[in-house]
Amino acid sequence: MNIAVDSCSIILLSKATVLESFAKNYNLYITEEVYKEILEGKDKKFIDALLTEKLVNENKIKIIKVNNKRADKLIEDFNLSIGEAKTLSLLLENKCEFIVTDNKQGRKAAVIYSLNLSGSIDVVVSLYRLKIIDKEKAISALKKLHDFGWFNEYLVENAMEDIKNE
Repeated sequence: MNIAVDSCSIILLSKATVLESFAKNYNLYITEEVYKEILEGKDKKFIDALLTEKLVNENKIKIIKVNNKRADKLIEDFNLSIGEAKTLSLLLENKCEFIVTDNKQGRKAAVIYSLNLSGSIDVVVSLYRLKIIDKEKAISALKKLHDFGWFNEYLVENAMEDIKNE
């Protein structure tokens, strides 16, 4: 399965220390704009920038081009940044089957276009359920998402409860 991921989710999954596990087990795609945005943190030695660069160099995250016209329409219709718009375009152009985004407007657009949608919390829970990461790692990742993300408290709490009860 080809999965498009935007910069916000790449950064959050990196900080949650599960991006590498995710990239090793799925076909992840980012746009040139997303990659450029993430690499802006490289000079500051941000872990997300360094790890993303490493995973791209190892071909575990692939960079892909998309149609500008479609992205421009998404920017206009949903007030998205270029990175989110082009990430959504990957699905609209049938280059990917799934999108991981935590961006509010990006999620709205994905719902309106009936795209297969997931977020960082869902990724952590899925990695746990598929036994790619263990319970301790999943709970630790969710705590980090709580600390670094802008999620409603109940979303993280529900995910933790699901993991603890399995």
